[in-house]
Amino acid sequence: MKKKAVILSYGKGGHQEQMQRLVVTLQSELPKDTDIIVMTDSKTVITTEKKILASFHYSEARDKHSTTKTLLGLPKLIVTQFLDSISLNRQFEIVGIISTGPGVSIIPSMLCKLFGKKVIAFESWSRFYHSSLTGKVLYKVSDLFFIQNKTLQTIYPKAIYRGRL
Repeated sequence: MKKKAVILSYGKGGHQEQMQRLVVTLQSELPKDTDIIVMTDSKTVITTEKKILASFHYSEARDKHSTTKTLLGLPKLIVTQFLDSISLNRQFEIVGIISTGPGVSIIPSMLCKLFGKKVIAFESWSRFYHSSLTGKVLYKVSDLFFIQNKTLQTIYPKAIYRGRL
């Protein structure tokens, strides 16, 4: 019997801080038989009382200083995440993915949706008037999409506002 797991996908900095705050809230909500898999572009992993079954660290999806580096690095990131996601679905009973962004979350979230798993996404708390690229994509594939600022309700009309993490 495969172990049940939920994927937590987040980036470094504020994305990681948002996930850390979310995990503190979720620890008691997750079933006892469900552990965690981390997919991140951060060098550090969040802390949790739940067991972390696996941790995948990727390069950032985009280079903020070079479009060329972004375009050259994206194919490798996409293929690597695709293969890792397929492998995870063979090894574990993935129940879904929770994402606080950024781009490192897109491929795993899309594959979870393709495999019929739950996708839960949060638009960054730093967004007030404009959506992020990740937010635009994940809004379309998520089963639940949360915004942390009420001003985004016009951009994401079906999103759920619950305040800041």
